[in-house]
Amino acid sequence: MLAAALAGLMAALIPREYAFFAIVGTFPIVLVGLIAAWRQLRTPSEERRAAILAEAERMSWPDFSRQLQERWRMLGIPATAPEHAGADWRIVDEGRITLVSARRWKAAVHGLEPMRQLAQAMQASETGHGLYIATGGEISPPAQRFAREHNIQIWQGDALALFLLGKKPLG
Repeated sequence: MLAAALAGLMAALIPREYAFFAIVGTFPIVLVGLIAAWRQLRTPSEERRAAILAEAERMSWPDFSRQLQERWRMLGIPATAPEHAGADWRIVDEGRITLVSARRWKAAVHGLEPMRQLAQAMQASETGHGLYIATGGEISPPAQRFAREHNIQIWQGDALALFLLGKKPLG
């Protein structure tokens, strides 16, 4: 809509011999707008994302574990048992090996200890990437800092909700 208004304004204000170029110049705005609208239409609502996280918090570990494995399978990402304690899965996405820790998914506070255990498993298996999954609660500042320093990504909130809804989070 903005692009159409700009095109009309350009056509009215610019000399006729340049009007074509002014109108064509609005096409990138139209394209970006269409892409943004498409993405927004495909993104689950905030209510749906909150509901899927609440549902995950009510699950038992075997049920939550199965749901995570099913989502990875849907996305074509193999999830296997890790070689070392401290991680729950070993996933391979686009050739990148990542160790995943999710067993404490519904803790009220996610502290340093599970991050350390995941980092130790990463070091023992010579894996450079880790993923920590939490449906809620608070990630303590020391745990956040440790995760950044040791290349451990944290899926919580929207990132986890999108994954549980079958979409691959960015990052």
